[in-house]
Amino acid sequence: MKRCPECRRDYFDDSLLYCLDDGASLLEGPGSLPGLEDSQTAILHETDAPGEAATKAFLHTTDVPVERARAKGSQTSGGTPWLRLSLIVAGLVLVLGGVFLGYRYFTTSTRQISSIAVMPFVNDSGNADNDYLTDGMTDTLISSLSQLQNLTVKARSAVFRYKGKAADPKTVGQELNAQAVLNGHVVQRGDQLTVNLELIDAQTENVIWAGKYDRKQSDLAAIQSEITREVLAKLSTKLSGTEEQKLDRTATTNPDAYRSLLQGRYFLDRTTKEDAEKAIGYFQQAIDLDP
Repeated sequence: MKRCPECRRDYFDDSLLYCLDDGASLLEGPGSLPGLEDSQTAILHETDAPGEAATKAFLHTTDVPVERARAKGSQTSGGTPWLRLSLIVAGLVLVLGGVFLGYRYFTTSTRQISSIAVMPFVNDSGNADNDYLTDGMTDTLISSLSQLQNLTVKARSAVFRYKGKAADPKTVGQELNAQAVLNGHVVQRGDQLTVNLELIDAQTENVIWAGKYDRKQSDLAAIQSEITREVLAKLSTKLSGTEEQKLDRTATTNPDAYRSLLQGRYFLDRTTKEDAEKAIGYFQQAIDLDP
């Protein structure tokens, strides 16, 4: 390639010695772009034009792809940072969303609960004579759970004022400052006993655990022990070795003696002299059955 030093025009015909515009002597110019010589040959053959016409045709055709390439390169280099930024922002949104949902899940569904109110169990048997059974089960669970150092159990006097009343778990939790509420319903048919339980988060009113026990009444002591351990497991309450031993203790292994014991406690909590005498009689009966 040759170039005019005056007008700076490039000529690709190496046989030319002088500029066609001003007649200045041509000098050797810079090298062609890659693939330029092939383009020149193709155009010269296509146009079949000598000298200046052929040169102008070549210059016109080669400028187009060069400019297009520059434009394409500009778009690519300018668009890539925005694409990367969009991907980064989208990734951050997903991560933060996952963290938020995880926080909500672990703080609401599996939060540590350290206080509980064992509500008076409801007698659904249709026989008021079985009230001793539901009250006795409530008393036994309160007594068993209150032996644990890491769990605060609301007193019998606090929870029994709700007996026979409809109270939602959230209200009970707020009034008694309890994080969880245990509700129970008992049905007795002959020697068959059915116990339905719900352990509820007082803050969210979500059911933490629900259980049903269908046993013979002679298994009552074992049922209450199972309920106690199930509740503690659902609350993730840690037990020491001493506390484990306390939970394993039972007042008696004799089913009849245990029933008499619950009846004695039931009448002892009543206020009349007649009830007190009944309580003494049932306690004596329990002692006779299991000295």
